[in-house]
Amino acid sequence: MLPGTITPLLALAGVASAHYRVLAPAWRANSLTTPGASQWVYPCANVTELSATNSSRTQWPLTGGSLKINGSHEYALTYVNLGLGTNVSDFDIPLLHDFNQTGAGVFCLKDAVRDALKKGFEANNVTEKDRDGLHATLQFVQISHGGGALYNCADITFSSSAQLLADDQCQNATGVGGEFLHSSAVAQGGHDHGNSGGNGQSAASALKGSSMAAVVAGGLSAWLLV
Repeated sequence: MLPGTITPLLALAGVASAHYRVLAPAWRANSLTTPGASQWVYPCANVTELSATNSSRTQWPLTGGSLKINGSHEYALTYVNLGLGTNVSDFDIPLLHDFNQTGAGVFCLKDAVRDALKKGFEANNVTEKDRDGLHATLQFVQISHGGGALYNCADITFSSSAQLLADDQCQNATGVGGEFLHSSAVAQGGHDHGNSGGNGQSAASALKGSSMAAVVAGGLSAWLLV
């Protein structure tokens, strides 16, 4: 997870002008055009949570769904955190972390959060029978090479009838891929570790020469990547 208090520190490293869009699950609202919204604002870009009865809430599989964004950074440290319930203020379940997206454009992970979600449910004593119909919010965080943290949120309802995105709906744009910084496994294509459309660029080479590389190399990564 990435705490909100990190934003002022990261801002010292430089501010990037590019932003990103959350495509799946659907974001609360377009944080690029909604009046008063700003992706610089923790925790959800200053966009109000959808009500529990709002039909715009995405139905999400009980074991976790697909994640799809359209990024404008050539590389960005990417995090996805989960908060259970409504009026969420504590995103205490990390679903995706230590992940470096490479290449600007559409990026999709079809089924990458299953294990992390299971651990999160267990830690919060959410039994299998309690999951169907449970409301929650996903917090997306991207940290650009300039060090700026950008936030978006997507409100979901867990549903036994929800499905993962189909393969043809979960494909990377040409030249877009990614890598977990704690693993040599590269995430490309429409799946966690497929091979369609990703560029295979390593996290080390992607960060080389950037201000974020200096932060990571300086030993702050243990605090940043939690």
